[in-house]
Amino acid sequence: MSSKNLTPSLDHSSKSRVRKVGYQTTAAKWNMAMYRKLGVALRKDPEADLIDLLSSTYSKQLRSYKSRTPSQQIPETIGNKDLRSRLATTNPCTVIYELSAEVQDLLRSSNLSEALIKLLHQSDILYGTNCATSMVLKISTTIAVKITHAEAITEYHSLSHLQEHLPTFPAPRPHGLLRFCGFNFLFMTFVPGIDLEKAWPQLDETQKAAISSQLDALFSELRSLPLSDGAPLGDIQGKGCKDIRRDIRINSNPIWDEETFRDFIFTGSKMASPVYIRLLRDLMPTSSTKCVFTHGDLRPANVIVNMGHDKTCKVAAVIDWEASGFYPEYWESVKMTNNLTPRDRNDWYMYLPASLSLRQYPIQWLVDRVWDQIMVNS
Repeated sequence: MSSKNLTPSLDHSSKSRVRKVGYQTTAAKWNMAMYRKLGVALRKDPEADLIDLLSSTYSKQLRSYKSRTPSQQIPETIGNKDLRSRLATTNPCTVIYELSAEVQDLLRSSNLSEALIKLLHQSDILYGTNCATSMVLKISTTIAVKITHAEAITEYHSLSHLQEHLPTFPAPRPHGLLRFCGFNFLFMTFVPGIDLEKAWPQLDETQKAAISSQLDALFSELRSLPLSDGAPLGDIQGKGCKDIRRDIRINSNPIWDEETFRDFIFTGSKMASPVYIRLLRDLMPTSSTKCVFTHGDLRPANVIVNMGHDKTCKVAAVIDWEASGFYPEYWESVKMTNNLTPRDRNDWYMYLPASLSLRQYPIQWLVDRVWDQIMVNS
């Protein structure tokens, strides 16, 4: 018998039963996003446990995506790097903080999940990451929504605190918080303008100095907000302190004073010996500092400005408050230079607000620069 006769023939009916691979379905896009996420994690730690890297709701989420009818699939105009492609109408929305009347009007429907997805598809992208982990969308002329995997409660708390206790400070006003498909949806006022990161290269020395002066005045006001008696440091509602570098660390126990805060920072390395830690820690000033309200991530990308016809440049808003709360007064200065490298040529660092200048807290800043190199989240 020839080998030719051993090869089975496929008739037309058997071919038609072969399942076609759906590369463009929502389920497929979700799996590819998870595949990329696993790849990033494994490059950092090749021995990582894959089960731990996947969300506990992964299987449920995948089944939800696979059960969609064709009409429920995300339109082809939404790419797989757009996190909107990972939202399913079959998943419920959880309201964390009540939506404002303005947002409720935009989401008027018997099915909140469907209304939200439809609204998001009609919205303009203000910001989006390449890895589909966060986006900011303009959903109306006055409302924006920040969508993120990261915890958004701290930012909501801080925006609410500013609205109540320092209403003149230029920051978005909160309009509610939802949890949907593993993402947090923080609704807030839309602030028109351009972010300072884009505007900065076009500014002259006078304009740069004016922006620095405005920020100095604003942050002096911000730092005047008092910490409530008996309240722990960090998040306004006591959700803890954050140390955000390349990754994030959050304290496990309440922090009540600066000394305990230093304990938190100086336990952030698995490499440092007790002797090395003691040497660095002994360089810190012994006099206690007050704890002030802190943004925690002041940089040009988080400042919205408006350019006037007369070449004036005015701060319209300070955004992105996820690292905010009450911290030692030097913390803002330390965190303003998180992205500073030895090869940096951005002269923004020469115009930092005077009250937050590195010269105000040189020892704390230098110690943190040394310590940062061996921290687990750097």
